[in-house]
Formats: sequence, structure tokens, C-alpha cells
Amino acid sequence: MWLDVIVAGLTAGSLYCLVAVGFNILYRPTKVFNFAQGDLVMVGAMASALLTTQLHWPWLAAFAAACAAVALIALVEERVAVAPVLRRGASGTAWIITTLAVAMIMTNVVGKVWGADPIVVPAPAPLSNDMLSIGPLNISSYQIALIALTLLLVGVVERLYGSLWGKAALAVAEDRDAALLRGIDPVSISRWSFALGGAFAALTGALATPILAASTTLGGLLLLKGFAAAAIGGLGSNRGALIAGYAIGLTEAASALLLSPGYHNAVMLVLVLGVLLVRPGGLFSSLEARTV
Repeated sequence: MWLDVIVAGLTAGSLYCLVAVGFNILYRPTKVFNFAQGDLVMVGAMASALLTTQLHWPWLAAFAAACAAVALIALVEERVAVAPVLRRGASGTAWIITTLAVAMIMTNVVGKVWGADPIVVPAPAPLSNDMLSIGPLNISSYQIALIALTLLLVGVVERLYGSLWGKAALAVAEDRDAALLRGIDPVSISRWSFALGGAFAALTGALATPILAASTTLGGLLLLKGFAAAAIGGLGSNRGALIAGYAIGLTEAASALLLSPGYHNAVMLVLVLGVLLVRPGGLFSSLEARTV
């Protein structure tokens, strides 16, 4: 019984971790928390689901098309809803309103164009959602692949920050003005971060559809859980997002067994509050106090 709880927790936690990593990709160089990130995941999920189930595209081709489309949407969002706000020097929170507006627009447009009915997507061959019994453990091949791929993707994103672009993004995150003096273009870094974050959101949505089905409500669900994972892990920390995502998934699965499935959101919020009361910046916060 408890092994099944662990499998369910790791499966859900993988998705929460991926959403949190998508937040971090945008947040590190821009210090903007994109409240439309959940809806970018939803658009990626709906696009890949329609391409695979209705147009019968191969899964990899549908995935690539969804990633490219959502990356373009994220880039448009950055140009229209984020860059003007930052350029005008608006204080702190103006981008909250603009990114929320983008999220609502996407939800309404997708609902009108594709409808609100969920789309059930089978796992891509040769994987399957059919349960395999390995001794006392019941797990599907798709769940195994999802957990393994999550670990791989977090490692790839971390390695990306060792590249030239990644070092430039970290320099902008550390000190935007100093990076500009060193010949790094923060505007270009911001654009690439949004495009990459959008593609990563589409990837997350495509991976989520065989587990959760594709629907317009998917964005709101994963936005909340991804935000919780990013907050607990520490904004900007992908290692923290990985650990926090799995902690939330396991906590939810255990609470569903011990209490009731209806309590899982309340238990998650208690976990968030408990961690942030002790570590306000999250478990692996990269924030450091400075004296000027």
C-alpha cells in the first residue's frame, strides 16, 4: 500500500518539479514571476493532445510543434506584457497584473477554440499506463519514464547554466547593470529566457497529458503546485524545485491515504507555510543579504 503511495507521490511530484523549473528559468535573469506559466503548460498540453489524438501526428513531432508554438507565445508575452513594464521602471509588482492578464486571455481563447472537455491522451509507444507488478510494487512504464526524464531534465537545465548563455543569464541575475557594462545584453537574455521557459512549459504539458488529461483547468492546477514547489525549494534553485516537488507529491499522496483526497490542498499549504516560517527564502534560496 505504501509503495503505491510513493509511486503516486513521485509521479505527481515530477510534474510539480517541472513546472517549478519552468518558473526558475524565467525568474533567474528577469526577477519576474510569470503567473501565465501554468497556462503556457496548458496550451502545450492541449496542442500536443490535439496533434496526437485528432491529427494523428507522431508523438515527437507533436511535441516539437507544441514546444515551438508555446515558445513563440511566451516570447510575445515577454515583448507585450513584461518588457514594457520593466523598461518604464515600474516598481516591483506591475508585471503581476500583466502576466495574470495574459493567463486569463490564454484560458479564454483556448476554451473558445478547443472547448473545455478534457482530452484523454494515451502514453506514447512503446510506453504504457498499464500497471506492471514488480513484487509488491505497482507502477507503469510511463511513470518510470516520467520520473527518470524529470531527473534528466533538471540535470540538463543545470548544465545549461554552465554554457556561455547560462553564465550570461546568471550574470544578469546577479547584477543587471554590471552585466550590461560587461557587454551582456539583458534584453536579449530576457527574450531567450522566456522562449526557453515557454518551450519547457510545453514539454511539461505534453508529459502531463497521459497522467492528468489535457484540459483548460490543467494550467491553474499545476500553477498552484509549481508555485508551491518553487517557493519551498527557493526561487531560482532547480535542485530545490526537484526536492520540493517530490516532497509535495509524497505529502499529498500520504494525506489522501491517511485523511481524505479532499484535504490534499490544505495539507500542501500547511507544508508551504511550515517551511517558509522556518526558511523564508526556501530550502535552497540563493538570496544573500548585502550591505551597500
